[in-house]
Amino acid sequence: MKWFDPDRGTGLISQDGTDPDIQAESQAIRENGPRLRPGDRVLFDLTHDSAGLRADNIHRTEDTRSQDEPGQHSDGQTLR
Repeated sequence: MKWFDPDRGTGLISQDGTDPDIQAESQAIRENGPRLRPGDRVLFDLTHDSAGLRADNIHRTEDTRSQDEPGQHSDGQTLR
């Protein structure tokens, strides 16, 4: 997770080594508990709509909160 603003309900997920960042919205987060924070490693489904790329079904990986190591997208794409 690059950043997430819970007050606005939006954020960005950065992809290691590729562009662009992926838009994340609070309604796409599929878990209870602590809010997503910068550095959290997440998995998600990638959707393309009129606004661009968007993450759906966002959830933390078990191995999370490491800004030094990338996460993985469900299609094998490396993310942070």
